[in-house]
Amino acid sequence: MVSTAFASSGNDLYELGDVPELGVVPTKMLAQVIRAERFGEPLDAFKEEAVPVPELGPRDVLVYVMAAGVNYNNVWAAMGVPIDVIKARQKRWGAKEDFHIGGSDASGVVWAVGKDVKNVKVGDDVVVHCGMWEPDDPWVMSGKDPMFAPTQQIWGYESNWGSFAQYTKVQDHQCVPKPEHLTWEEAAAYMLVGATAYRMLHGWPPNVVQPGEPVLIWGGAGGLGSMAIQIARAAGARPVAVVSG
Repeated sequence: MVSTAFASSGNDLYELGDVPELGVVPTKMLAQVIRAERFGEPLDAFKEEAVPVPELGPRDVLVYVMAAGVNYNNVWAAMGVPIDVIKARQKRWGAKEDFHIGGSDASGVVWAVGKDVKNVKVGDDVVVHCGMWEPDDPWVMSGKDPMFAPTQQIWGYESNWGSFAQYTKVQDHQCVPKPEHLTWEEAAAYMLVGATAYRMLHGWPPNVVQPGEPVLIWGGAGGLGSMAIQIARAAGARPVAVVSG
C-alpha cells in the first residue's frame, strides 16, 4: 500500500550521481541486486539492476542513500548461506520480490515519508540503524527490548530494500539525525557495529564493562572489533585485541 503520493519525476530512472529535485521520486532506481540463480561469491552474486522504487507504508521512510556501510551479513546473503534470505522472506512475510537488495548501514537524505511519520521530514539528513520491528508488536508495546521481538528483522539482510541502492525503504524509528561533524561516509560506517559492540559491553547488567577491567576483543581489526576497542577504552577498561595475520 502506498500511503504517501510521490511527486513524480519526468524520468523513470536517474543514473548514479544524477539527483532529482528534493522529494521528487522516479519510478525506478539502480541497485546492487542478488538473485538466487547467482548465489555464490559476492563478486558474481551482486549485479547492478534497475528495479522499482519501493512503495511506502504509513510508518515508512524513503531515504536517498549518500553512503552505505558494508557488513559481512551480505556476504552470507550473496552466498545463500546459512539461509536463502529471499526464500525465507517469502515464507515468513509473504514477500513477493524474487531478489534481495542488501545493506544494513546508511547515511542519506529523507526523500519521502508515509502519512503517519512524525519524527523526520523530507530534506532531513539521517543515519539509519538496522533494527526493524512492527510498531504494534505487543512485545515492543509492553516496553521490552525490541531486538528480541517476534517481528524483529535486520534491515537489508532479513528484510529487503537495503542500502545498496539509490533509495532505501526503512521504518521511521530507524532514522536518527546525522552528526554534523561526520562526512556521509563516516556516518554510514558506525551504526550497526557500534550499536552491537555497545550492547555487548554495556547491555547486560550486571555483566557490564568496568574501569580497569581487561576486555578480550576477538577480531580487533574488523568493524565490530574496532568499535569495541574504542567503547572499552571510553569506559576506562583495558582492551586486548586479537587479530589474524
